[in-house]
Amino acid sequence: MPENKTFRAEGGEDRLDKFLAGKLRPLTRTYVQKLIAGGHVSVNGGPAKTSRRRLEAGDEVSVLLPEFSALPASAAGSVPVLFEDGEIIVVDKPSGVVVHPAGPHQSDTLVQRLWPKLAAGWGEALRGTSLHTARPGVVHRLDKGTSGVLVIAKTPGAAERLSRQFSERGVEKTYLALVRGSPKAASGVVRSTVGRDRRRPSRMSVTDPGRPAILEFKVLGRFPDDSLLEVRPLTGRTHQIRVQLASVGHPVLGDSTYEGPPGDRPLLHAFRLAFDHPKTGRRMVVTAPLPADMREALISRKFDAFPLDKLK
Repeated sequence: MPENKTFRAEGGEDRLDKFLAGKLRPLTRTYVQKLIAGGHVSVNGGPAKTSRRRLEAGDEVSVLLPEFSALPASAAGSVPVLFEDGEIIVVDKPSGVVVHPAGPHQSDTLVQRLWPKLAAGWGEALRGTSLHTARPGVVHRLDKGTSGVLVIAKTPGAAERLSRQFSERGVEKTYLALVRGSPKAASGVVRSTVGRDRRRPSRMSVTDPGRPAILEFKVLGRFPDDSLLEVRPLTGRTHQIRVQLASVGHPVLGDSTYEGPPGDRPLLHAFRLAFDHPKTGRRMVVTAPLPADMREALISRKFDAFPLDKLK
Protein backbone atom coordinates (compact mmCIF):
# COMPACT_ATOMS: atom_id res chain seq x y z
CA MET A 1 0.00 0.00 0.00
CA PRO A 2 1.18 3.55 -0.66
CA GLU A 3 2.42 5.33 2.46
CA ASN A 4 1.94 8.97 3.41
CA LYS A 5 4.68 10.75 5.38
CA THR A 6 4.52 14.26 6.81
CA PHE A 7 7.39 16.47 7.95
CA ARG A 8 7.56 19.98 9.37
CA ALA A 9 10.28 22.40 8.33
CA GLU A 10 12.20 23.72 11.31
CA GLY A 11 14.01 26.54 9.57
CA GLY A 12 13.69 28.57 6.41
CA GLU A 13 15.65 28.71 3.15
CA ASP A 14 15.84 24.92 2.55
CA ARG A 15 14.93 23.84 -0.99
CA LEU A 16 12.04 21.40 -1.01
CA ASP A 17 13.92 18.62 -2.80
CA LYS A 18 16.96 18.93 -0.52
CA PHE A 19 14.76 18.95 2.58
CA LEU A 20 12.87 15.80 1.54
CA ALA A 21 15.98 13.94 0.40
CA GLY A 22 17.40 14.47 3.88
CA LYS A 23 14.23 13.13 5.49
CA LEU A 24 13.73 10.19 3.13
CA ARG A 25 17.17 8.62 3.06
CA PRO A 26 18.27 6.42 1.31
CA LEU A 27 16.10 7.85 -1.48
CA THR A 28 18.12 9.99 -3.87
CA ARG A 29 17.50 13.67 -4.50
CA THR A 30 16.83 12.84 -8.16
CA TYR A 31 14.07 10.45 -7.17
CA VAL A 32 12.58 13.02 -4.78
CA GLN A 33 12.45 15.48 -7.67
CA LYS A 34 10.50 12.88 -9.70
CA LEU A 35 8.04 12.50 -6.81
CA ILE A 36 7.52 16.26 -6.74
CA ALA A 37 7.09 16.45 -10.53
CA GLY A 38 4.62 13.56 -10.38
CA GLY A 39 2.35 15.37 -7.93
CA HIS A 40 3.16 13.17 -4.94
CA VAL A 41 4.28 16.07 -2.70
CA SER A 42 2.26 18.84 -1.08
CA VAL A 43 3.21 21.82 1.08
CA ASN A 44 0.68 23.14 3.61
CA GLY A 45 -2.05 21.13 1.90
CA GLY A 46 -1.40 22.41 -1.60
CA PRO A 47 0.48 20.64 -4.42
CA ALA A 48 4.17 21.42 -4.68
CA LYS A 49 4.82 22.78 -8.16
CA THR A 50 8.62 22.92 -8.16
CA SER A 51 11.58 21.23 -6.49
CA ARG A 52 13.19 24.64 -6.07
CA ARG A 53 10.53 25.95 -3.70
CA ARG A 54 12.03 27.47 -0.56
CA LEU A 55 10.51 26.31 2.70
CA GLU A 56 9.75 28.52 5.65
CA ALA A 57 9.81 27.52 9.31
CA GLY A 58 6.64 25.65 10.19
CA ASP A 59 5.79 24.55 6.65
CA GLU A 60 4.15 21.12 6.59
CA VAL A 61 5.43 18.88 3.81
CA SER A 62 3.55 15.69 2.91
CA VAL A 63 4.70 13.03 0.47
CA LEU A 64 2.79 10.01 -0.81
CA LEU A 65 5.29 7.20 -1.34
CA PRO A 66 4.32 4.61 -3.94
CA GLU A 67 4.50 1.00 -2.88
CA PHE A 68 8.00 -0.44 -3.23
CA SER A 69 8.46 -2.63 -6.29
CA ALA A 70 10.88 -5.25 -5.02
CA LEU A 71 13.96 -5.91 -7.08
CA PRO A 72 13.61 -9.35 -8.65
CA ALA A 73 16.47 -11.68 -7.83
CA SER A 74 18.52 -12.49 -10.89
CA ALA A 75 19.14 -16.08 -11.82
CA ALA A 76 21.57 -15.18 -14.58
CA GLY A 77 24.72 -15.69 -12.56
CA SER A 78 26.28 -15.88 -9.14
CA VAL A 79 28.76 -13.50 -7.55
CA PRO A 80 31.85 -14.75 -5.69
CA VAL A 81 31.61 -13.63 -2.04
CA LEU A 82 34.91 -12.64 -0.40
CA PHE A 83 33.46 -11.71 3.02
CA GLU A 84 30.01 -11.46 4.55
CA ASP A 85 28.45 -10.74 7.93
CA GLY A 86 25.29 -9.00 9.15
CA GLU A 87 26.47 -5.54 8.07
CA ILE A 88 28.32 -5.92 4.78
CA ILE A 89 28.99 -8.23 1.89
CA VAL A 90 32.24 -7.93 -0.07
CA VAL A 91 32.18 -9.49 -3.52
CA ASP A 92 34.46 -10.11 -6.48
CA LYS A 93 32.43 -8.36 -9.18
CA PRO A 94 32.70 -10.11 -12.54
CA SER A 95 33.46 -7.97 -15.58
CA GLY A 96 30.43 -7.30 -17.75
CA VAL A 97 28.05 -6.85 -14.81
CA VAL A 98 26.49 -3.44 -14.05
CA VAL A 99 26.32 -2.60 -10.33
CA HIS A 100 22.71 -1.35 -10.11
CA PRO A 101 19.71 -0.74 -12.39
CA ALA A 102 20.14 2.42 -14.46
CA GLY A 103 19.26 3.56 -17.96
CA PRO A 104 19.14 0.61 -20.35
CA HIS A 105 20.53 -1.78 -17.75
CA GLN A 106 17.42 -2.95 -15.90
CA SER A 107 18.14 -6.65 -15.42
CA ASP A 108 20.87 -8.94 -14.14
CA THR A 109 22.68 -6.20 -12.23
CA LEU A 110 24.91 -6.93 -9.25
CA VAL A 111 22.26 -5.60 -6.86
CA GLN A 112 19.67 -7.94 -8.34
CA ARG A 113 22.00 -10.92 -8.04
CA LEU A 114 22.55 -10.03 -4.38
CA TRP A 115 18.97 -9.01 -3.55
CA PRO A 116 18.19 -12.20 -1.55
CA LYS A 117 21.04 -11.21 0.80
CA LEU A 118 19.95 -7.55 0.95
CA ALA A 119 16.17 -7.83 1.24
CA ALA A 120 16.03 -8.29 5.03
CA GLY A 121 17.98 -5.12 5.75
CA TRP A 122 16.66 -2.93 2.93
CA GLY A 123 13.09 -3.97 2.11
CA GLU A 124 11.30 -1.55 4.43
CA ALA A 125 13.88 1.24 4.01
CA LEU A 126 13.29 1.25 0.26
CA ARG A 127 9.59 1.98 0.45
CA GLY A 128 8.85 4.61 -2.16
CA THR A 129 11.54 3.56 -4.61
CA SER A 130 11.15 1.57 -7.79
CA LEU A 131 13.09 -0.90 -9.86
CA HIS A 132 14.56 1.98 -11.84
CA THR A 133 15.99 3.89 -8.87
CA ALA A 134 16.77 1.36 -6.14
CA ARG A 135 20.45 1.16 -5.20
CA PRO A 136 20.34 -0.73 -1.89
CA GLY A 137 23.71 -0.85 -0.20
CA VAL A 138 25.67 0.72 -3.06
CA VAL A 139 28.36 2.97 -1.54
CA HIS A 140 30.80 2.87 -4.47
CA ARG A 141 30.80 1.48 -7.98
CA LEU A 142 32.97 -0.26 -10.53
CA ASP A 143 32.47 0.27 -14.25
CA LYS A 144 30.66 -2.49 -16.14
CA GLY A 145 33.89 -3.80 -17.66
CA THR A 146 35.94 -3.59 -14.47
CA SER A 147 36.26 -6.64 -12.23
CA GLY A 148 37.25 -6.96 -8.59
CA VAL A 149 36.54 -6.06 -4.98
CA LEU A 150 33.36 -4.17 -4.17
CA VAL A 151 31.68 -3.72 -0.78
CA ILE A 152 27.88 -3.56 -0.42
CA ALA A 153 26.13 -2.45 2.79
CA LYS A 154 23.42 -4.81 4.04
CA THR A 155 21.72 -2.14 6.21
CA PRO A 156 21.04 1.60 5.85
CA GLY A 157 23.23 2.30 8.92
CA ALA A 158 26.18 0.47 7.43
CA ALA A 159 25.65 2.32 4.15
CA GLU A 160 25.78 5.70 5.88
CA ARG A 161 28.98 4.90 7.75
CA LEU A 162 30.72 3.42 4.70
CA SER A 163 29.66 6.34 2.50
CA ARG A 164 31.24 8.70 5.01
CA GLN A 165 34.51 6.78 4.80
CA PHE A 166 34.55 7.05 1.03
CA SER A 167 33.77 10.77 1.07
CA GLU A 168 36.45 11.41 3.71
CA ARG A 169 39.02 9.32 1.79
CA GLY A 170 39.31 6.73 4.52
CA VAL A 171 39.12 3.87 2.02
CA GLU A 172 42.25 2.64 0.22
CA LYS A 173 41.69 1.30 -3.30
CA THR A 174 44.30 -0.62 -5.29
CA TYR A 175 43.79 -1.59 -8.93
CA LEU A 176 45.81 -3.55 -11.46
CA ALA A 177 45.83 -2.32 -15.06
CA LEU A 178 47.40 -3.56 -18.27
CA VAL A 179 48.14 -0.43 -20.31
CA ARG A 180 49.59 0.51 -23.68
CA GLY A 181 53.24 1.49 -23.58
CA SER A 182 55.26 1.93 -20.43
CA PRO A 183 55.80 4.98 -18.20
CA LYS A 184 59.40 6.19 -18.12
CA ALA A 185 59.40 6.44 -14.33
CA ALA A 186 59.02 3.40 -12.08
CA SER A 187 56.30 5.25 -10.17
CA GLY A 188 54.52 8.56 -10.23
CA VAL A 189 51.42 10.67 -9.62
CA VAL A 190 48.88 11.93 -12.15
CA ARG A 191 47.03 15.11 -11.19
CA SER A 192 44.32 16.71 -13.31
CA THR A 193 40.69 17.72 -13.30
CA VAL A 194 38.11 15.27 -14.64
CA GLY A 195 34.68 16.19 -15.97
CA ARG A 196 32.07 15.34 -18.56
CA ASP A 197 33.38 15.43 -22.15
CA ARG A 198 31.60 18.32 -23.84
CA ARG A 199 31.75 16.74 -27.29
CA ARG A 200 30.85 13.20 -26.22
CA PRO A 201 28.64 13.35 -23.09
CA SER A 202 28.85 9.58 -22.54
CA ARG A 203 32.56 9.97 -21.81
CA MET A 204 34.59 11.76 -19.21
CA SER A 205 37.71 13.75 -20.01
CA VAL A 206 40.58 15.69 -18.51
CA THR A 207 38.92 19.07 -18.78
CA ASP A 208 38.64 22.46 -17.14
CA PRO A 209 36.33 23.10 -15.40
CA GLY A 210 36.31 19.69 -13.76
CA ARG A 211 36.77 18.05 -10.37
CA PRO A 212 40.30 17.51 -8.99
CA ALA A 213 41.53 13.95 -9.52
CA ILE A 214 44.69 12.30 -8.21
CA LEU A 215 46.07 8.83 -8.78
CA GLU A 216 49.34 7.14 -7.92
CA PHE A 217 50.89 4.42 -10.06
CA LYS A 218 53.76 1.95 -9.90
CA VAL A 219 55.12 -0.17 -12.74
CA LEU A 220 55.01 -3.88 -11.86
CA GLY A 221 56.03 -5.31 -15.22
CA ARG A 222 57.32 -3.99 -18.56
CA PHE A 223 56.66 -5.79 -21.86
CA PRO A 224 57.50 -4.96 -25.50
CA ASP A 225 54.26 -3.07 -26.21
CA ASP A 226 52.58 -2.59 -22.86
CA SER A 227 52.99 -2.77 -19.10
CA LEU A 228 51.30 -3.81 -15.86
CA LEU A 229 50.59 -1.04 -13.39
CA GLU A 230 49.49 -0.93 -9.79
CA VAL A 231 47.16 2.08 -9.55
CA ARG A 232 45.83 3.82 -6.43
CA PRO A 233 43.19 6.50 -7.02
CA LEU A 234 43.15 9.00 -4.18
CA THR A 235 39.88 10.51 -5.41
CA GLY A 236 36.73 8.85 -6.72
CA ARG A 237 35.82 10.41 -10.05
CA THR A 238 33.79 8.65 -12.73
CA HIS A 239 36.08 6.64 -15.05
CA GLN A 240 39.02 8.32 -13.29
CA ILE A 241 41.67 5.63 -13.79
CA ARG A 242 40.77 5.05 -17.43
CA VAL A 243 40.63 8.77 -18.24
CA GLN A 244 43.80 9.79 -16.45
CA LEU A 245 45.93 6.92 -17.75
CA ALA A 246 44.75 7.67 -21.30
CA SER A 247 45.58 11.35 -20.78
CA VAL A 248 49.25 10.53 -20.15
CA GLY A 249 49.49 8.20 -23.13
CA HIS A 250 48.83 4.86 -21.44
CA PRO A 251 45.21 3.83 -22.04
CA VAL A 252 44.00 0.57 -20.55
CA LEU A 253 44.12 -2.36 -22.96
CA GLY A 254 40.66 -3.19 -24.28
CA ASP A 255 39.24 0.23 -23.38
CA SER A 256 37.92 1.43 -26.74
CA THR A 257 36.06 4.30 -25.06
CA TYR A 258 39.36 5.95 -24.21
CA GLU A 259 41.42 4.94 -27.24
CA GLY A 260 42.84 1.78 -25.72
CA PRO A 261 43.91 -1.16 -27.94
CA PRO A 262 40.87 -3.30 -28.85
CA GLY A 263 39.80 -6.16 -26.62
CA ASP A 264 36.82 -7.80 -24.95
CA ARG A 265 36.86 -5.41 -22.00
CA PRO A 266 39.19 -2.94 -20.25
CA LEU A 267 41.86 -5.01 -18.49
CA LEU A 268 41.35 -3.20 -15.20
CA HIS A 269 40.86 -5.08 -11.91
CA ALA A 270 40.04 -3.76 -8.44
CA PHE A 271 42.56 -5.90 -6.60
CA ARG A 272 42.37 -4.68 -3.03
CA LEU A 273 40.04 -2.63 -0.82
CA ALA A 274 40.92 -1.49 2.71
CA PHE A 275 38.27 0.09 4.96
CA ASP A 276 37.02 0.18 8.55
CA HIS A 277 34.19 -2.24 9.31
CA PRO A 278 31.06 -0.05 9.74
CA LYS A 279 30.09 -1.66 13.06
CA THR A 280 33.28 -2.89 14.76
CA GLY A 281 35.67 -0.28 13.36
CA ARG A 282 38.21 -3.02 12.63
CA ARG A 283 40.40 -2.31 9.63
CA MET A 284 39.64 -4.78 6.87
CA VAL A 285 41.79 -5.57 3.84
CA VAL A 286 40.07 -7.67 1.17
CA THR A 287 41.68 -8.83 -2.08
CA ALA A 288 40.20 -10.38 -5.22
CA PRO A 289 42.22 -12.90 -7.25
CA LEU A 290 43.37 -11.87 -10.69
CA PRO A 291 40.64 -12.81 -13.23
CA ALA A 292 41.36 -15.42 -15.86
CA ASP A 293 41.62 -13.01 -18.81
CA MET A 294 44.23 -10.82 -17.10
CA ARG A 295 46.17 -13.81 -15.79
CA GLU A 296 46.27 -15.34 -19.28
CA ALA A 297 47.38 -12.01 -20.75
CA LEU A 298 50.29 -11.89 -18.30
CA ILE A 299 51.25 -15.51 -18.92
CA SER A 300 51.36 -14.81 -22.67
CA ARG A 301 53.81 -12.00 -21.87
CA LYS A 302 56.04 -14.44 -19.95
CA PHE A 303 54.96 -12.87 -16.68
CA ASP A 304 53.70 -16.12 -15.24
CA ALA A 305 54.91 -15.56 -11.67
CA PHE A 306 52.58 -12.75 -10.77
CA PRO A 307 53.94 -11.06 -7.60
CA LEU A 308 50.73 -10.84 -5.60
CA ASP A 309 52.79 -11.04 -2.42
CA LYS A 310 54.34 -7.65 -3.17
CA LEU A 311 50.94 -5.97 -3.15
CA LYS A 312 49.69 -7.22 0.22
